[in-house]
Amino acid sequence: MKSVKGQVTIFISMVMMCIFALLCGLLESARTAGARWYLETAKASAMDSVFSQYHRQLWDSYRLLFVEYEKEEELEGDFAGFIQPYLDKEGWYPMELLEVKVEEWLKATDKGGACLEEEILDYMKYGVWDMDFDVDTADQLWKDGQQADAVRDVAEVYRGHAKDALKLEKALEAISESQGKQMSKKQEGLVRLQGYDCSGFCRAAGDLIRELKRMPGLVKSYSRQADALAKNLKESRGFFEERKENCSNQAEEQLEGEICQFEAYVDQDGERRREIEALEEQSHDQIALVESVMEEAREVERIISEWESDDEEDEGPDLDALWSPVIRHFEQLTIRSLSFSHGVKDKKTEGFLKQVEKLYNSGLLDLVLPDGVTVSNGFLDMAELPSGTEISAQRGWAGVRLDHLLVNEYCGRFFRYFPVRGEERQNVGVEGNGGLAYEIEYLIGGKKLDEENLALVVRRLLAIREGLNLIHILGDGQKRQEAQNLAMTITGVAGLTPLVFLTAFFVMSVWALGESLMDIRGLLAGKQVVIFKKSNNWTLNLDKLLAMGREGRVGTGGGEDGLGYLSWLKILLFMDDIMCQEYRMMDMIQMNICRKQKSFRMRRGICQARLKGSVAGKHVFFSLGFVKNISGERSHVYSMKMEMQRSY
Repeated sequence: MKSVKGQVTIFISMVMMCIFALLCGLLESARTAGARWYLETAKASAMDSVFSQYHRQLWDSYRLLFVEYEKEEELEGDFAGFIQPYLDKEGWYPMELLEVKVEEWLKATDKGGACLEEEILDYMKYGVWDMDFDVDTADQLWKDGQQADAVRDVAEVYRGHAKDALKLEKALEAISESQGKQMSKKQEGLVRLQGYDCSGFCRAAGDLIRELKRMPGLVKSYSRQADALAKNLKESRGFFEERKENCSNQAEEQLEGEICQFEAYVDQDGERRREIEALEEQSHDQIALVESVMEEAREVERIISEWESDDEEDEGPDLDALWSPVIRHFEQLTIRSLSFSHGVKDKKTEGFLKQVEKLYNSGLLDLVLPDGVTVSNGFLDMAELPSGTEISAQRGWAGVRLDHLLVNEYCGRFFRYFPVRGEERQNVGVEGNGGLAYEIEYLIGGKKLDEENLALVVRRLLAIREGLNLIHILGDGQKRQEAQNLAMTITGVAGLTPLVFLTAFFVMSVWALGESLMDIRGLLAGKQVVIFKKSNNWTLNLDKLLAMGREGRVGTGGGEDGLGYLSWLKILLFMDDIMCQEYRMMDMIQMNICRKQKSFRMRRGICQARLKGSVAGKHVFFSLGFVKNISGERSHVYSMKMEMQRSY
């Protein structure tokens, strides 16, 4: 047999093997790069699919995008389910999912409610809204609200001091009345002595002594009240110094002028106090004098009763001679009236003003509700509210007041509030029975009863209106003069004394309160109220104010100009902490969604997630199997890492 040489064949085979290895390596390299791009597409699609499962009712009702998950394993399972069809696809890119893990996710309740705020702003910033307030007026709105609160707080404190001063005047009046009774009893005693009536004189003198014994107690009562007023005024001066930082220069000067009158009243009281305190020691001397005269009178009576005479023509003892020393001695008793003007002359008018204040302190909600309107009896009966269980971080004020305005505008469009007759409601939130009906009021009050939230809102609105109305009165010369005239009527003082000025302040503060009550009643009835009033939109004069106190009824204020009830609610929201507001918004959203899905919880709402995982890729054109076989490894795979992140 002829032998054949194989060198060329072997050489060519080796060359071809190298060429094919190079080609397969190049193809595998290209395929591997393609596999990575394929994996990018697969994981992006899977994440999009996960986040496409947003809660439909949450979007339909509140335009919020959150996907609902209770546990991280649920999200991981959904992602694996969505990416698996891509991995199961046989072709150029065979892969196998090894693991997937949630590294981080943000829930609606995380970061102090910032996630909810971002979604609200994303929705609101791209809409065309007719807003009540623009960003240029936001800072001024904030300052006006702070100033109104400060003025109202100071006014309430000093209104109390004005009432204390009037009580002090009544203490002086009690002393004066006691002096009047003493004079009356002294005069009665003199008449009895002049009529030689010992028993009648002793009765009158006994009454006089009892009245004189009351004087030390009256003086001490006056002293205690005067000391308390002086002490309280000193403390209130410090309170004013703290609160005046929120007042404008004009308001600060006006309040300073009123407070100085209170302090002048206390200084003036120091002068007359010496005269009053002297009455206590004087009363002891007077009692001793009266008692000695009573002894003299009884001695004269004894002499007369024991008078005996053998002379039948004797006409008896000389009564005039016996009683004249007693009368002269009793006439030495000095009882003087107070040397200064004092007291409250028109207690009836004062009582009407105090009654207005009592209306505010008791039954306020019934007082300002329009006729025929009843308050909702709704209540919030949920144990897992975000505001009660999820607040874990504090957020500072970001300084962008426009964001807060937009959030408040969102609240006005998506949450319910106190029904105003004749107003077309624009709310698109979840309808249904149960839960709270006054949702924006809950955002402000945070109570679990509709009635409590409405009452709290009414009180806060009243406080702001009272401060703003008092600012108007203090700056209106005509109204100040009317208040001073009424103060002079109440005190009975003709001149402008410190007592008149502090009583005038009491009148002005009650006047502002009465106007505020009418403002709130008007707002609840669907009318509008301007922020800063002028004379042409002021509704309450002093005669009507006194009638309000006398009848216990509040009229309806407001008009066609200004801001409606919803706009004033937005002012209250703007003045509150936005984080607290947003958690309460989540309370209301959860309450409403739970009407149709009882298991819904805002803490399960995911708005952002970051996952990590790995897949095992399989080689197609290139394998190191012969190397792996040496070590006993049979797998022809390589690992690829992946990281995914999505947010709404």
